[in-house]
Amino acid sequence: MHLLSVSAYAFRNIDEITLNLGAGFNLIYGANGAGKTALLEAIYLIARSRSFRTTKLKNIVKTDSKEACVRAEVGSDSGRTRSLAVAKSLNGTSVLRIDGESVKRSSDLARLLPVQVLLPGVIDLILDGPNARREFLDWGLFHVEHRYLGVSRRYKRVLIQRAAWMKANHNSSFEEDPWAEQLITGGVQISNWRHAFLAEMNPHFKEMLYLLDPEISCTLSYLDGGYGTSEAEGRRKLTTAFSRDIRSGVSHYGPHRADLEFKLEDSIARDTASRGQAKVIASAAILANAALFAKVYNKKPVILIDDFGAELDDERRQSFLKALMSLDCQVIATTTDTPSELLKHKGLEETRVFHVKQGALNLK
Repeated sequence: MHLLSVSAYAFRNIDEITLNLGAGFNLIYGANGAGKTALLEAIYLIARSRSFRTTKLKNIVKTDSKEACVRAEVGSDSGRTRSLAVAKSLNGTSVLRIDGESVKRSSDLARLLPVQVLLPGVIDLILDGPNARREFLDWGLFHVEHRYLGVSRRYKRVLIQRAAWMKANHNSSFEEDPWAEQLITGGVQISNWRHAFLAEMNPHFKEMLYLLDPEISCTLSYLDGGYGTSEAEGRRKLTTAFSRDIRSGVSHYGPHRADLEFKLEDSIARDTASRGQAKVIASAAILANAALFAKVYNKKPVILIDDFGAELDDERRQSFLKALMSLDCQVIATTTDTPSELLKHKGLEETRVFHVKQGALNLK
């Protein structure tokens, strides 16, 4: 899949812009505040039906407007073109459309337009808590295992239902727990899928990390939240923890407590990595995800990069480009740099360049 075009209307500080994109590298340049990141955000909205910067609709919809709308034409390897549209209103309503027909779930859009995002805050994947790392794994699994979304949604519902039951039944025993078996079955399935996905991704992570910085040695492993990979182990853990669970009304074991561990030599990267190392490691993980999609599952994602090449010297920027080019994916990147400085790099000779100034666009 790749984006043929994207149009944003009344989105943040944009009146109306249409990008006719190239299948390879697309560069959007302009001064800070010109609307470059807003364009990436609009593309992300099409793919995920939400912003990567805010949960507040008033921060998405342009001032003095009541609704923001983004439309996109998406091409596939088969030659078929799909039309996607998302509208967000200040009154809280959302409208999602595929080929002019309304759809209810944002996952329907996401399947047609897989995206990988490299933002200035990419280091949060390494330095923040486990939620971001679980979401990273789950986003990857959503695109390669079609059953995953349904199982993970059921698991989350069972977690909530079990918590409510435990709070209302303080004197009950594990044998009376009506939700334990469903929690175990779903939890073990999720853990097994995550283990398998990480095993597939690991070789690509090593390759991308070497391309970005051959001096960094980092390994990935999945900490499964205590379930192991068998229902027997999951049942044993839930039985052991039941008295604590029912006192607190919280399930202490399971994939909702899992984490993705980045180990930098003999220490946890979260504790010891510099910000520069964390950025390289996180970028390698995201590019590895893209590589797995593209090379194993033939689902080439669109890669969105904000502030391309920031904080990188010329050598590291070239290494980053080499890693990107190895994926053969569509890239849409923003920069405040002069395009001529970036386009001198090998691999960017046929880049499509756009200039954004005060929310207006010019194709260069």
